[in-house]
Amino acid sequence: MAAFEFIAVIEHISARGQYAPKGGAMPIRSFSYPNRDEVPYLVWFGPHFTSVFVALNPFVRVHDAEPFQDGNWMPDEVVVRAKRSGQECAVTWAEVASQCAFETIADVNQALRLTGSKRLAPEHASKENTKVLVGHCREGHLYPPDEGCPSPPFDWSVGNFATAAGQHTLLTGDGFGLSETQLQVSKLIDPEQINEFAEFAAPDSSFYATIHTDYHYWLICQTAGSLSKARPDAFFEGFYANAATNDFWGIPHNRPGECPQSPHLKQTGLPRL
Repeated sequence: MAAFEFIAVIEHISARGQYAPKGGAMPIRSFSYPNRDEVPYLVWFGPHFTSVFVALNPFVRVHDAEPFQDGNWMPDEVVVRAKRSGQECAVTWAEVASQCAFETIADVNQALRLTGSKRLAPEHASKENTKVLVGHCREGHLYPPDEGCPSPPFDWSVGNFATAAGQHTLLTGDGFGLSETQLQVSKLIDPEQINEFAEFAAPDSSFYATIHTDYHYWLICQTAGSLSKARPDAFFEGFYANAATNDFWGIPHNRPGECPQSPHLKQTGLPRL
């Protein structure tokens, strides 16, 4: 990429990195992932959405495939087989936390963030937890979710969630705001369709979801009307953000008060706004 093209991309991202505007239906590029780890999700998305659900990209279990290698993307063979098997191959973070003897799913997130791009300051990392997680994946025929995109079982969950919300088409994007396409919800639950996107939204802007390019979980933002039709905790593993929740929730030893407390977390109550 030429230097001036790179600068143009950065300027475009910066322009999108504003608090979500108030109002009715807007294009997907009107929203973006929070531009700093310390920004509370409900503050960033608060002008337009009333709730934010942190949805965890499932791990994938596929036997007799190429072993997991830290730093590599999920093998193509695994992606294809996982999509065809649907939710049967999905493994929750709660299960991984239990099998790795971690205290909470926050420990899973901390361990994941030292794989792949390793976007985590050394003082916030746990090399031991990452070593345990990587070893468990190799021995248990597990593949961690790739950073910045949906894992195959997540596709099925998005399709079922969107259908319950009354949406038959979604707007999807690449996370940089440089492309916006329409995706038929039926393709999400098509076992032969592989989808790659970093954000999706209802055409009426009643919900918007995004994932950071280096992280393994999604932020599903909804209006009160959307939430009354489809609650994400019925379709995804995860938890609702409270007033303090930000991207440090996955650093349990740094900000323990902002981390989920149960390794089997799947909260159903909404935070008080």
